[in-house]
Amino acid sequence: MSTLYALLWKEGREILPKVLVGVALAVVVCLMRNNADFNRSYAGGFEELIMGGLVVMAIVLAMDAIARERSTGTLSFLLDKPVAGATVLAVKFLLGLGGLLLVALVAWATVYIDLASLEVEHEYLAYKLVTVQSIDYASMVTLSFTQFALLYALIFIGSVVTDHPFKGIAVGIALAVVLGVFLTGPATALFPILNRYPLVAIGLDNEGHLVRLATDSARFWVKILANLGLTAAALVVAVVLLRRYREAMLSWRTVAMGWGAIIAAIFVISYGVPLVNQRMPAGVLEAPNEQHYGDLTVQDGLAYMTTGQSSIAIADLSNPQQMRLLGSARPESYKLWEGGHEICVIDSLAYLVGWRKGLPSDSLGVVVFDISDPAAPTLKGYLMFAAIKKKKWKYQYWGATDGSLLLVRERGNALIAEAFAFDEEGMPVVGDERVIMTISDPVGDSHMWKHRCQVGVRGNRAYIGTNRELVIIDVADAHALRETGRQTLESFWPESYYGPKLIATDGDKLYVERFWPRELVGFDITNPDQPREVEYLPLAWSNDIRSLQILDGVVYGLGWSSEVKVRAWTIAEYGALVEDSPLVGPKDRDKRWRFNALSVANGYLYATRPDALLAYRLD
Repeated sequence: MSTLYALLWKEGREILPKVLVGVALAVVVCLMRNNADFNRSYAGGFEELIMGGLVVMAIVLAMDAIARERSTGTLSFLLDKPVAGATVLAVKFLLGLGGLLLVALVAWATVYIDLASLEVEHEYLAYKLVTVQSIDYASMVTLSFTQFALLYALIFIGSVVTDHPFKGIAVGIALAVVLGVFLTGPATALFPILNRYPLVAIGLDNEGHLVRLATDSARFWVKILANLGLTAAALVVAVVLLRRYREAMLSWRTVAMGWGAIIAAIFVISYGVPLVNQRMPAGVLEAPNEQHYGDLTVQDGLAYMTTGQSSIAIADLSNPQQMRLLGSARPESYKLWEGGHEICVIDSLAYLVGWRKGLPSDSLGVVVFDISDPAAPTLKGYLMFAAIKKKKWKYQYWGATDGSLLLVRERGNALIAEAFAFDEEGMPVVGDERVIMTISDPVGDSHMWKHRCQVGVRGNRAYIGTNRELVIIDVADAHALRETGRQTLESFWPESYYGPKLIATDGDKLYVERFWPRELVGFDITNPDQPREVEYLPLAWSNDIRSLQILDGVVYGLGWSSEVKVRAWTIAEYGALVEDSPLVGPKDRDKRWRFNALSVANGYLYATRPDALLAYRLD
């Protein structure tokens, strides 16, 4: 027993100066926070200081644990003592972990000791403050310690197989890169549940994942126990390596060759794999001259597309690999503005909504086409209404409900939902309207090209996601709209946010975007007027998505960017969004393009861009 005490004393005395330096720096920071200027600077950068400090401490405590003993010739002396080699390693390992835990405790204390005085000067840094306000001190310490304990364990393994501390660092970081870059992806593919319980993400991220992790007890404990399990496994690996290769060590040449292989693999993955995995369309229907495909709806094996200035085109999708343009119509008597109009189809009629340019002001209008003969669509009539003083995206949504049409648009200082009934010939007739919300800047430029809301329709209910609320409208009677529910979706984000919540429906499920943490909240809408939260799906890509569609448990997001346009996620039974490979169409190097609309039907995803309709296989 005296030998074990001596070992504890020796190892504790060696790591104590390193730990005291970390504690002393934390004390200095706490004292300096009494200075207002320093406190403001600290509020904007405490994440980097703490995370960087814990990384350095994990490296310093682990890099020479065994390598220094081997280089000074004292390793054999230690292992020949009447204490098992596994015990020697365990003592070193656990004392180092204890030192790391102490540093984590004092590092986060510099933040939580006076959390109320932290203020950020720039709005984009607010996520840091929101995160620490939303997570208690003990949970934050536990999450960060267990994550960096894994880094410590990997560098400890590096120290076991080398004879120099810097070699230990190089080997340990290489192991961390292999675990984080090369093994996480395949492991996630084999066990998608890891998307719900990430093992390699820590820190204050602007997606809010850490907030959800800390506030969801199941995810929290799975992550903590998994990290501790991996750390314990690393200790077992270190013991086995030391027993089997007591005198073996990696040379600088071997370390350099290993890093060369890692860098080469990263280069291949970064620049080669996306080209290999790029999903090309199974079929392409080029747009005729002077036509630009815009909005899209797919029904009964036919694609209905807007083509500019109150024009419509209809394509046959019976063979998606060889799509055919059946017919189109472009009446000269009534023209909508060239872009920005949308289409919906009911039975044998197609309804296009958009702007009409005219005097004394521009107007919104609905153009109706008879599509009973897809090869020869004809203009049936139009309805003009709602003068617009300025050219803006005044309408937010246009679509069909059970027995009517629904338009959500801006008018004056309000966002309204307006229903249209049908006369005997199927022409739209203005019905009732409801105010969804007031608008603080109805004529401002800050939202000129931004949608105020997202809308999902299921039967005779319209679910409208604004920047803060979920509003439910009963649209069963176009002449008597009723608001049946209004729900504020809890969010940890304290600042105002202009964007609308993404919304999609799938059977008896409604999915609504939460901005912070960034995720889709799944609601059971068996009772359509009382949605019940049932699941939370991480959605890291949502800031690049402008619309969602869900079909058969798969989420399809249409993005804003001009590179990758569409991504798909599978909703697994455990409630996670598993990101799939991007869908990318052929691109003309001399011009940038983007998808305008998408629709999913019969195992294919159809998407329009200005010059073509594209079909992608979904198997």
